[in-house]
Amino acid sequence: MPPKANTETAQVVKVIKTTAKSRGSSMMLSVLMVLIAFLGGLFTPPSLHLAREMKTSESRPDENSSADLTTSAPALPHIPCTTSNLENYLHVSPVKGLHVVCVETIYLDGHGIEHPLGSDITSHERRLELSNSLRLTLYKGAHSRKLLRRVTINGSKYGEGGIGNINWNELKIKLLLELELLPEQPTTQPWAVFSALGERIVGENDRVSSNEDVINKLASSEMVVVAEGGNWIWPGVHEGFRRTVELDPSASSKSQKQVTIETLSLRPLVVSVEGFLSDEECDYIAEIASPQVKYSSVSLKDADKGKDSSEWRTSQSAFLSARDDEVLTEIDHRVASLTRIPRNHQEYVQVLRYGAGEKYDSHHDYFDPSAYRSDKSTLRLIENGKKNRYATVFWYLTDVHDGGETIFPRYGGAPAPRSHKDCSIGLKVKPQKGKVVIFYSLDASGGWTRSAFMERAL
Repeated sequence: MPPKANTETAQVVKVIKTTAKSRGSSMMLSVLMVLIAFLGGLFTPPSLHLAREMKTSESRPDENSSADLTTSAPALPHIPCTTSNLENYLHVSPVKGLHVVCVETIYLDGHGIEHPLGSDITSHERRLELSNSLRLTLYKGAHSRKLLRRVTINGSKYGEGGIGNINWNELKIKLLLELELLPEQPTTQPWAVFSALGERIVGENDRVSSNEDVINKLASSEMVVVAEGGNWIWPGVHEGFRRTVELDPSASSKSQKQVTIETLSLRPLVVSVEGFLSDEECDYIAEIASPQVKYSSVSLKDADKGKDSSEWRTSQSAFLSARDDEVLTEIDHRVASLTRIPRNHQEYVQVLRYGAGEKYDSHHDYFDPSAYRSDKSTLRLIENGKKNRYATVFWYLTDVHDGGETIFPRYGGAPAPRSHKDCSIGLKVKPQKGKVVIFYSLDASGGWTRSAFMERAL
């Protein structure tokens, strides 16, 4: 469904299944891949036309899309700003639109002089009770440089009321000035603050009815992440970096699942998780999609009007709805938990199948509004560029010995390839049954990631 016009950007999900012949063999092997594309407000070019049709007969309920912070939420996990924890978020080079902020609770007397709380007070909750001010340490660009910027925000001068007396608007102004955050524009999304584990705390334009709740969440978290594009993005840190996170239990599973996210590339940002799907789930998706596949089409740019889709894409595809399907619903929830993006921002599952020698030439998954000026329907859907594809999530449903890779030809910031049909260069992600891969089409600022160029070689 189209994204909700709110302080959050909407996202979309797509699933892909592929079938290919392994090179050097006459045996047909299935390469099943579930691709979930998250848009900053749009559907992917391949699925746009069918997604419009599907959403007329079915719509998903809104989840977590309200920007009215009127109710109190449970305390967020406390992630202290220790050196070891910061190493899981800071990068050698600045990351556009991504900032890490340490929120330290302190006590200031009526003259603005800091008084240590005492080494015997080890409980974080107790320190929150005794503090009345905050000290922010800002890592602009999530950069691990030595020179840090620190600012102090005073609360009650006499220690009454604790940090809850600090005004969120005052803190917001500090963030705006120190991080040089830009206000929401006609073609940009409002920025947002997240816990270190991706829980959204507050956004630029949220209607805050309980100032104390917001301040307590920020202080309780201690380490927070500011994303200028308003959506959570897993910090890549460096190639080969691995982090273990817990996925929320769904209504059917009732139990939490731990997964390990590994960074495959920083430019573009590509991460992967092995064993995200079970063999049974992979086989189930392949089985229900098989009778529905038909040759794929694409949303043509203005310059390509009148051309056949097969010039770029020769796959077959099918769309699957999770409605009344417990398996797909469970996967939808798992993907939402992994990406920290609400389920109602997902596209319908798209399944692709490639025959021997078939492919999809290199392309971006976001929409450049300047390339669709004559397509008024697409421009309305993306609100002239305010909303766009944010990220794509896909997983392989089968193994193959050779072929079937997803290729990122601009890996490492390489220049655009001379030919969009060249499958010889770039990062190649080999199919592995149950493995999930996420790549971000927009960076943390909400801008296009031009290096997020991908193709499929079979």
